[in-house]
Amino acid sequence: MAHITQAKLESLSVIKLYEHYGALERSLPLLTPESQELAKAELECCANLRSEKIDRIYYAIAAHEDALERIKKEGDLITQAKRHHESQLNQLKNLLGWLRRSLPLDSNRIQGKNYEFVLSKKKELTVEITSDPEFWHTDERSKFCIQQEVTTTKQIVVRSMSGEVLSNRTEPKTKTETLPNLDAIRNAYQNGEHLPSGVKVEQQYSIRKNRLFSAKRMEPQTSEYFGEFLPELDSAE
Repeated sequence: MAHITQAKLESLSVIKLYEHYGALERSLPLLTPESQELAKAELECCANLRSEKIDRIYYAIAAHEDALERIKKEGDLITQAKRHHESQLNQLKNLLGWLRRSLPLDSNRIQGKNYEFVLSKKKELTVEITSDPEFWHTDERSKFCIQQEVTTTKQIVVRSMSGEVLSNRTEPKTKTETLPNLDAIRNAYQNGEHLPSGVKVEQQYSIRKNRLFSAKRMEPQTSEYFGEFLPELDSAE
C-alpha cells in the first residue's frame, strides 16, 4: 500500500508510532485531496501497528505478573520446606538428647557403625516459649517478665545553603516492650516451680559428628600396602 512518507512503520517503536501519527494527522489540512488519501491510508496502517504494540505491552505485563506469582509460590514452597527440615532437625537432635540421658554418666558418645555423635551439655538451660507473655496471668507476668525500655533520639538540623543553622531540635522516642525473664524461668524450673503455659525448659546439647574408621577394616589394606615395598627393602639390604 502506497504511503505519503518514506517512514518504515514496521520498524518504529510504539513511541515513534504515536509521534508519527500525531505529526501526520496535524499535516492533513495542508495536503492536497490526493495526498490526503495517501496520508489517511498511512494513518490507518500506523494506528493498526500502534494497537498491536499496545497489545504486546499487555502480554509482557501479564508474563511478568505470572512469573512473579510463580516466584512467590516457589518462595512459599521453599519457606515450607525450610520449616519442615528445621522441625525434623530439631526432633532428631532432641532424640539424641534423650539417648544421651540413657548413657552412663561418664559417657557422652553415641556410636553407630560408621558415625558417632559427641554430646556436650550447653552451659545454660534452653527456654522455649510458644505463648505470648502479654496473655500470661498477672502474677506470672510479675514473676517471669521484665520491661525493656529503649529510647532513641533523633536530632534534626536545618541549615541554609550557606551553612547557617536555621533550626536544631531533638525528637526522643521511647519504646517499651514486655519480655520474658529467662533467668527467672530457669531458676523456677530448677526449683520445681510451676511455669506459665507454653513455657518449656530443657537441657540441650552441643552435638559434634565424627566419622568412625574401623581398625579391623584397615588392617588388610595396610598389610597389602606395606607388602608392595617389602621386596624393595629386601633388595636394598
